[in-house]
Amino acid sequence: QIILWGRTEKCLKETTEEIRMMGTECHYFICDVGNREEVYRQAKAVREKVGDITILVNNAAVVHGKSLMDSDDDALLKSQHINTLGQFWTTKAFLPRMLELQNGHIVCLNSVLALSAIPGAIDYCTSKASSFAFMESLTLGLLDCPGVNATTVLPFHTSTEMFQGMRIRFPNLFPPLKPETVANSAVITVLMKQVWTMHVLVILKSILPQAALEEIHKFSGSYTCMNTFKGRT
Repeated sequence: QIILWGRTEKCLKETTEEIRMMGTECHYFICDVGNREEVYRQAKAVREKVGDITILVNNAAVVHGKSLMDSDDDALLKSQHINTLGQFWTTKAFLPRMLELQNGHIVCLNSVLALSAIPGAIDYCTSKASSFAFMESLTLGLLDCPGVNATTVLPFHTSTEMFQGMRIRFPNLFPPLKPETVANSAVITVLMKQVWTMHVLVILKSILPQAALEEIHKFSGSYTCMNTFKGRT
């Protein structure tokens, strides 16, 4: 059975109905993961109404697509509360029971921007880098905890409304990923207990000097891809 959390009831209802039509039991709860008290309250409601959670997928995120000086302070805080701190609260809410049962998995749908930041999305890149460090530390802390694991997924640009309008220089060479592709890869990654990301990028960042990396980003259009950003928060 699947439990959905989100801030918009209309979207939750539609997705729940889709899942139920496929023959899977599904429930939804309205919850803003950036709100600590709300997370703990709804986690209690889930346990009472449905039961224990054994796989937690942290997927909630927002992006505002502006430079630091053009960003509203509240918008910057919102990104950090949802993209980063939200994982602290959800993990604290469900991990203790997983440890008791010796059965659980914490999954983070992160972004390749956690490893390679771009201009124009400073709130998002910062929150994702912090989220990556959170998961890295959590994973190491679970090494001696039998039956409980953690997995981080760092996909490339995915074709959702979130990054609508973002353009890279060579879209045929680096096409946006379909949400279904990311979802399927996430499931496989969880089963294999490994990180899924652009390994070439990780290798390049490890061996090339900063000046060379900057030239690669300029050539690929990474530094200007947010100029046409429209997005959805």
